[in-house]
Amino acid sequence: MKRINFLVIATAMASALTLLSCDKDRANNPIEEPSLIVEKDVLNKISALHFNPNRIEKVMISDIDGTKKAMYRIEDDIMLSKSQIMDMGLHGGIQNKQYRTNNLVTATNVIRVVGYTGNNQHGLSATAKTGLQYAVNNYNNENLRIRFQLSFGIRWRPNDILVYVDNSINPDPNRAAGIAGFPSNGYPFTRVRINNGANLTQTNQQLEHLLAHEIGHCIGFRHTDWDTRKTCGENSNERVGNDGLVYIPGTAGAGGDPKSIMNACYPANTDGEWSDLDRVALNYLY
Repeated sequence: MKRINFLVIATAMASALTLLSCDKDRANNPIEEPSLIVEKDVLNKISALHFNPNRIEKVMISDIDGTKKAMYRIEDDIMLSKSQIMDMGLHGGIQNKQYRTNNLVTATNVIRVVGYTGNNQHGLSATAKTGLQYAVNNYNNENLRIRFQLSFGIRWRPNDILVYVDNSINPDPNRAAGIAGFPSNGYPFTRVRINNGANLTQTNQQLEHLLAHEIGHCIGFRHTDWDTRKTCGENSNERVGNDGLVYIPGTAGAGGDPKSIMNACYPANTDGEWSDLDRVALNYLY
């Protein structure tokens, strides 16, 4: 079965949907580029939080307004700032279940999602807009404590989740089609980026799956198959240890839900719908 990997950058995706994973002139005035070496204190904190320190990269991310910021990519499709990493605490314990992070959305019950439609390289295609509508509908159909309000346009507020196209997230064609991050200070992560390959070549159901997955990270969900990433055809561990991973009662063991939206990768024939255990997890948390 073909699998879609969540961080695949746009290269020849129209012809082959295999593993697509749910980033001068110095002559006269030399400019010192910011270091992309992951600092020791960040590596130590990542290890303490029991993320995989071997799967962390420091990258310069261009926001939609053209500003650039150093971020840390963890486990392929999760972006965190240094302050988010350093402020993240350890509590709870690990059990063999589906998981969330230590951080959830607690400061608001209404989450505004804005699909960007600007007439430039960041605008969502008609298919991506349909996929985003389907994804938001799926959340709202669960009648959760949190409610999503979707709009399309070019304006957004500081705590809105902005969904847009960004090919700077990673130049590697074997990485994911989308990327997001975890909540902080009680608010969701505010950016969901997809690359133009996903934007232009994936179906509305694949995009429904991809965008529901990335929004899931924004409200605090971790990968279901963190222990093996087997949905990506891998046998690797995201190295979550005894602290910092909070299990969700009533869900399957690690990697035990092959239909979960929150698995690291998804099949090309996905219908974009929640698994039964995804619904258990959503309704338990929210």
